[in-house]
Amino acid sequence: MIDIGANLTHKSFDHDLDDVIKRSLDAGVEKIIVTASSISESKRVAAMTKQYSGILWGTAGVHPHNAKEAGDLFAETLDELIQNENIVAVGECGLDYFRNLSEPREQQKIFRIQLQIATKNSLPVFLHQRDAHNDFIGILKENESSVIDGVAHCFTGNKKQLKACLDIGLYIGITGWLCDPRRNQDLIDSIHYIPMDKLLIETDSPYLMPKALEKELKTRRNEPCFLPHIAQAIAELKKLDLGEVMLNTYQNSERLFFKQTQ
Repeated sequence: MIDIGANLTHKSFDHDLDDVIKRSLDAGVEKIIVTASSISESKRVAAMTKQYSGILWGTAGVHPHNAKEAGDLFAETLDELIQNENIVAVGECGLDYFRNLSEPREQQKIFRIQLQIATKNSLPVFLHQRDAHNDFIGILKENESSVIDGVAHCFTGNKKQLKACLDIGLYIGITGWLCDPRRNQDLIDSIHYIPMDKLLIETDSPYLMPKALEKELKTRRNEPCFLPHIAQAIAELKKLDLGEVMLNTYQNSERLFFKQTQ
């Protein structure tokens, strides 16, 4: 399996990252894409991928929360960072109007720049969207080909929003949100309409710990080793064999993120 999104730069992993990675490998998660949310974090991710070469891969980019802090030279720095062979996507980038930690126009500006950089360098985008669906899709549709090479990370939306993402070519990333009965109904309704060749799985560690595991293990820190739990939930809802879900999501991850490394 491949975990396409884990925040392993989070401070909760500072003391035991070696153990976290060992548990992931033991669980069958052979590759982990580490998500970056700022230029400084992108540099740290690049260093981590070098330290754990062949296991950890990474993104480089600026999260919409951090758009106001991107700086005038962020594009040039990002362009340099993505030349690293272990960086397989631009992001986490997009729009977030839920918290508006950066002003929407600033978010949109930084988002567009990152899309241009990704297109120029033939890299996929690792996309974030919260409470900004219409503007998010509108900006993505500005792409000349109208088809985007990327993933809607941690998708939680309804069927209409899913169709909009699929129509522009996005892959769909599913997290432990699917396992949270308090807020997963839209996603449960949507999961049946995600084509198997567009499905990806991610833990978003240390966030979004599957609720059943949280109670069983008495911890709220998610890890990549819990990725099989998400695959199992998808298999049960889509009435598929677990092996089919694992194989398809693995092949999809390879096709989207690793074709340039092969």
